[in-house]
Amino acid sequence: MVYVSGMRHLRVPSTETAQWRERLMLAGWLAGGVGIQSDGDHRLLPLNDLAPSDADAGFEGHTIVQRPSLERGPQHWRERLPPSLLTTLEPFLPAAHEVQGDVLLVKLEPEVEAHATAIAEAMLAQFSHVRVVCVDGGVTGPFRIRDLRVLAARGDDASTETTVREHGLDYTLDPATAYFSARLSREREAAMALIKAHQAHLGRRLVAHDPYAGVGPNLGLPLQAGAIEVAVVGDLNGQAIPYLRSNLSRIIAKSAHSEASLVVREGDGREWQHDSDLQRRADLLFVNLPHEGLDHLTDLIPLLANDALVLGWAVVDRHQEEIVVARVRAVFEAAGRQVDVDVRATKGFSTTRTMVRLVVRATTGS
Repeated sequence: MVYVSGMRHLRVPSTETAQWRERLMLAGWLAGGVGIQSDGDHRLLPLNDLAPSDADAGFEGHTIVQRPSLERGPQHWRERLPPSLLTTLEPFLPAAHEVQGDVLLVKLEPEVEAHATAIAEAMLAQFSHVRVVCVDGGVTGPFRIRDLRVLAARGDDASTETTVREHGLDYTLDPATAYFSARLSREREAAMALIKAHQAHLGRRLVAHDPYAGVGPNLGLPLQAGAIEVAVVGDLNGQAIPYLRSNLSRIIAKSAHSEASLVVREGDGREWQHDSDLQRRADLLFVNLPHEGLDHLTDLIPLLANDALVLGWAVVDRHQEEIVVARVRAVFEAAGRQVDVDVRATKGFSTTRTMVRLVVRATTGS
């Protein structure tokens, strides 16, 4: 890259680079034709002339600095491969990748496996905010853990532990040991309107249960907002538990209700129904187990308070929303609950299946 004339840059923590780049781009404030610069543990994102004044609230207090801009080099990581290699491999090169914090995950076709290191080095050179590049062999085992292999790392730190920022909240995790996906990020944000409405309906803070909590993203926003009095969370994957506990404890400590209680359990969420301390307590229940959650509902209903909100996500065959509604209603009514069930498709999962959002308002009728 070549240094050219000076311009304003937004200085953000390295772990927030992708988030802020997207925000600036959507706002029309990201300068085109110039690159992002490193500044220790921070990154400098170039601003164009449309960006507001340095003190604008949209920058959330981050510093604006004046620096010479960098004329952008290759526009795509593929351009960093040797020309002969690019010509040979181009039909098989990955068209997409995923970034969690500063860890890049990419799936490779068998035809390019022999050149995996060269691909990873090209990606590291292209994406200054990425520290580690891993080949992603897909999810595996009962905990749906990523099968990861480190291909290249910046410096000596090849750890896959990282920190992901979502909606202003930090979640520390290791995608090699605990499942996390940003696919439901917008869903988690949208769920806040339902949670706040239920809190207003009950006139108090909520008792929330999340038996399939992973590293904690479902309850991050509700806890931060002070909507939760007691959070009972757990996961069958013991390796997720330390991340779950530390992430939510940190959020509670900085939240609008720092006295909220956090209970962390390891094990099968279906066993919670046998604990008298948990029965009929949950004002809010998360069922975020997309491939199995619908089958678990019968075992989870005993956790619900007399007037409860259930939020879940499931992967089902396309255009089967009404069938899912009927199935869910039958399960709750068999348990003596009166319900209002809403099932809506949120995004495609594959050519034949889709992700749906499940919203159930369940009462005992008393």
